[in-house]
Amino acid sequence: MAIIELTAVDFVRNQHHILKNINWTVEKNEHWAILGLNGSGKSSLLKLIMAENWKTNGELTVLGTRFGIDRIPELRAKIGIVGSFIAERFRPDIVAENLVLTGRYNSSMLYREFSEADLDEARALMHQIGAEHLIGRIYGTLSQGEKQLLLIARSLMINPQILILDEATSGLDLFAKARLLEKLHHITQLKNGPTLLYITHHPDEITTDFQKVLLLRDGEVFDSGTPAELLTAPLLSDFYQMPVTVDNINDAYFVLPKKS
Repeated sequence: MAIIELTAVDFVRNQHHILKNINWTVEKNEHWAILGLNGSGKSSLLKLIMAENWKTNGELTVLGTRFGIDRIPELRAKIGIVGSFIAERFRPDIVAENLVLTGRYNSSMLYREFSEADLDEARALMHQIGAEHLIGRIYGTLSQGEKQLLLIARSLMINPQILILDEATSGLDLFAKARLLEKLHHITQLKNGPTLLYITHHPDEITTDFQKVLLLRDGEVFDSGTPAELLTAPLLSDFYQMPVTVDNINDAYFVLPKKS
């Protein structure tokens, strides 16, 4: 069963062809990594899926909602988003569990009345993903990795069917990145958990939790398939348009420019 389906989708803005002839299908229970260099169209593709941007041509269906035919507001309540750009929206003095609770209302502040039971639900979710040590902490005092972990908990407050992670490890050190990827592993094991769409330009972040990879270059789909099929030196050398080496160490793919 397809939960995302794009057929011949174009996205044009200010006469600039940002996405061209995108054909892509995500089946239920598939977790995808979307790999590409800066400016390849990764974030633009996600904004189409979230209905923040509108396709110029083609057919787009997400969770059974056909863009241009069905109502969109209900769809947005089924998609969670985590990205470094969201981290800047919150007051630095907000308490961690209060921030997590904002995910229920898709806002950066708690504009509505809430109860201790609501906060207990947020705390329970923090326990579920291993963020219980952040309960009671002040957001502005947290490290970048701790903030990202809170944003993941926040995104799960609406029980999303799709969870988008846009450069979620941006600004994290080596160990914080490893811890965050470990938390994502726990999410993939949740019963009735969300489908993950993980956007990155670092192949080493494509863990065994991701069954499929989409390669984007210059706004076009270069290729798609399993990590074993795509993350090879010959194919990635063609993709990056320069010779690279690929080493698989502990199921992580490390890509480096090939020395001349």
